[in-house]
This record gives sequence, C-alpha cells and structure tokens, in this order.
Amino acid sequence: MKKFLLAVCLIGLLFASGKVAAQSAVYVCEKTGKWGATGDNGEAPRATMKEVKDAALKMCKESGGEDCVLYYSSTKNGYFSFMSGNSRDQFVFALGISQQSERDAMKKSMDNYLKQGGIVRIGLESVSWHCPKDPVQKKKSTKN
Repeated sequence: MKKFLLAVCLIGLLFASGKVAAQSAVYVCEKTGKWGATGDNGEAPRATMKEVKDAALKMCKESGGEDCVLYYSSTKNGYFSFMSGNSRDQFVFALGISQQSERDAMKKSMDNYLKQGGIVRIGLESVSWHCPKDPVQKKKSTKN
C-alpha cells in the first residue's frame, strides 16, 4: 500500500511534455526482489512514457533495487496489477492486465504468480493501477 501511495504521489508531481498517452511501467531487481511500478492516471498533468519509466525506475532504486531492469511498459489503457514474492529463495514477478476491472487484473496477476511457482505467504507484495484514458496523440498535419 505504501508503494502504491508513493506511485500516486509521483504521478501527481510529473509534468507532461510532448506526446503523452496512457502510460505504465514496471522495473524489477531480480537480485533483491525490489520493484517499482507506476502509471499515468489520465488526469492533468499527463506524463510522458519517459517520465513514467523514470518514476518507476526511481521507485525501484529507492526501495533497495540494485540492478533494476524494465519488466513491462505499455501505452495502453486498462487495469494493471503486479505481484512480487520470494519463492524457494528466488523472486517471482507477475503482471495481470484487464480491460474490465481492477479485480480482474488482480486475479490475473495472482494466477500468473502461482503459475510461475510463486507461493502465497507473508511478504507477498502487490500494487494495482488504472490508466483510464486512451492515448493522447498529436494530430497529423494534412498538407496538400
């Protein structure tokens, strides 16, 4: 919950510039199991993909990630849920995406987590977010 609130705060601080869209990014550190996930909530100010990725990377590093790498990014709208846990001395990361609901995205991320060998126990982390608006695109100029 703490990470989710941090992600929401980070998004609120980002200023949009250039082409923006419904943005999502997740960075993970397989060595430490730390991660950072964030997305553009569709409200002004809108965030660019670079800003969203930078915020997720910063969040991963600030939580203790040493070698944070991009796990997932997208410009699609929808509901997203990410789970992370330690299973048999290795970290398992799983993502769920849904166009229907946050609950559906969370179910998909849990299903993916379990399929990858994840174990539900103390220390399992989860965050969900929603990118409600379609990508904002610059209109193409129509020169004749």
